[in-house]
Amino acid sequence: MPPDYDTDPERWKSWQPQRDVHEIVASELSGPTLDIGCGDGRLASLLSHDVSWVGLDSSRTQLAANPRRPVVLADMRQLPFRDGVFAEVTHLWCLYHNADPLDAIREAWRVLRPGGRYSACTAARTNDPELMWDGYPPTPFDAEEAEAIVSSVFARAEQQSWDDKYFPLQTREEVRAYCRHHSIPPERAEAAEVPLWLTKRGVLVRATKT
Repeated sequence: MPPDYDTDPERWKSWQPQRDVHEIVASELSGPTLDIGCGDGRLASLLSHDVSWVGLDSSRTQLAANPRRPVVLADMRQLPFRDGVFAEVTHLWCLYHNADPLDAIREAWRVLRPGGRYSACTAARTNDPELMWDGYPPTPFDAEEAEAIVSSVFARAEQQSWDDKYFPLQTREEVRAYCRHHSIPPERAEAAEVPLWLTKRGVLVRATKT
């Protein structure tokens, strides 16, 4: 996925999933939480108001669209926080933007308290086979290697995988929007049958700082 949130905001605005890993992670957080790659605030919108939350993103456009505060404009590879200040840190749908995701994961480990919990998620290269029958191009943080990458920083890490059809794209226009959002060749939206039930594949990796 190209990191074009500021130069092409209409791409990421074009579609939003009915269900996402944010719903799973939000139910587990009690704060204080650092939401790295917070975007326009989906995770924050699901938290109860008594959960202490800080959002961080490198996109000015997405932070401007996020109604929750406080938010910080910063690089996830150089977090502007002292060591051990957060009980929870999340990297949801963002680590694949880094040439070396270990830099960001090490920073997440640094700002976590001992016993603090970490969550990261990503899709598999074989995600959406109904549209991407040749697979997505590899990124630095795909489901196929995500647990191993996180485990090189966190001693205690485990993954929860998904591989199923969770929702349909009901109309041709929705398929077009999905392809736009995921940088899929637009002609594949025209060839797909609707309603289109996509097979979603990916992982949520959870870890604890020991």
